[in-house]
Amino acid sequence: MLQKAIITDGRSDLRNMRRTSADYYKYLVKNILLILLFVVACEPHVVVVPNDLVGKWKTSAPQYADRYMKFSEHTVIYGVGDGEEVSHTIDKIVIKQGVDGIVYIFSYRDAEGEKETLTFTYHSDSGGTIQLKNSKEIWEKDRSGDAR
Repeated sequence: MLQKAIITDGRSDLRNMRRTSADYYKYLVKNILLILLFVVACEPHVVVVPNDLVGKWKTSAPQYADRYMKFSEHTVIYGVGDGEEVSHTIDKIVIKQGVDGIVYIFSYRDAEGEKETLTFTYHSDSGGTIQLKNSKEIWEKDRSGDAR
């Protein structure tokens, strides 16, 4: 096996130490794996909205007659009236089992970069309903043709 002598001027236990090509191979593989691990760990994760929530949600409450929420695979879109929409890319979704249904906490950034959250309880009965935290209005999935 190929051996290379390494002579150092430092500690006496390192002088004339011999390393084999197998040692260099192990060193190289270990460092490549560490670099790959670092790259994978730093890669941003993609948040995917659950299929039950994807679509347009409306409420029958009169004050929200021209408002809606729409969830796509990676975004939450608010219909703010007069045909205008505001879209936000979702950074994180926390899902918890609540007493009355599944509690979702969506985290995203607004247009100014401020962190915002949307918290609601999803009930799967009768096609699915959403109730926003601190609100009594019930939102139902829009079953018309343009819901998605």
